[in-house]
Amino acid sequence: MALLSKLGHVLTADITKDFKLKIKSADEPAAVTFVDQLKKRRSIYDLGKRVHYSQAYIAELIQESVRSCPSAYNSQSTRIVILFGESHQQFWNIVRNVERRNVPMSVFEGVDMKIGKCAAAFGTVLFYEDQTIIQQLQKKVPFSAKDFPVWSEQTSGMAQFAVWTSLADTGLGASLQHYNPSIDQAVSDYFNIEKNWLMRAQLVFGSIEGSALEKEQLEEQSFRVYA
Repeated sequence: MALLSKLGHVLTADITKDFKLKIKSADEPAAVTFVDQLKKRRSIYDLGKRVHYSQAYIAELIQESVRSCPSAYNSQSTRIVILFGESHQQFWNIVRNVERRNVPMSVFEGVDMKIGKCAAAFGTVLFYEDQTIIQQLQKKVPFSAKDFPVWSEQTSGMAQFAVWTSLADTGLGASLQHYNPSIDQAVSDYFNIEKNWLMRAQLVFGSIEGSALEKEQLEEQSFRVYA
């Protein structure tokens, strides 16, 4: 945990108010539409550590992406934990150990291979939702109490999508994982996560070492237009 604290200090010290997120790749087109940016976001499973951006830059990019997302009643209930270096490796060691206990040995080899690919990446973003915020809003607006957990899921989904798309726009690959809730307790204990934070997803990211799988397009029947 001393390493994690030191890393947090380094990231805070490196981020300045003048940092404007202007870094673009040399071959980036002069004009890129928002839809073009959305199309860059694909599930990339072959990830590596050949990342030329600083940890400070990536941390701020993620932070600003989440801050730019809407949330019901402006709840801002999303909480983010970013893991680099040893912390990233230890997280996936925890996932491996939990899965080894929970998954039949007959299928663990395949699970372990998938976890190994995640560990080979540059970093991981853990997405949480602060349950205290949700409970406070349920008391404040009782007639919508049953809706706030649903809206919280929507808030988290938008944050996940925003971060994923922002990373893709810089040329980094990522894939969204869901090893929760089985890993929640072990991760909370190791990283000293607040008990009222509920893990919703893990976004692993890094350099793109393999192409995305072919994407099946939705049928036209999925869309309706009325005039």
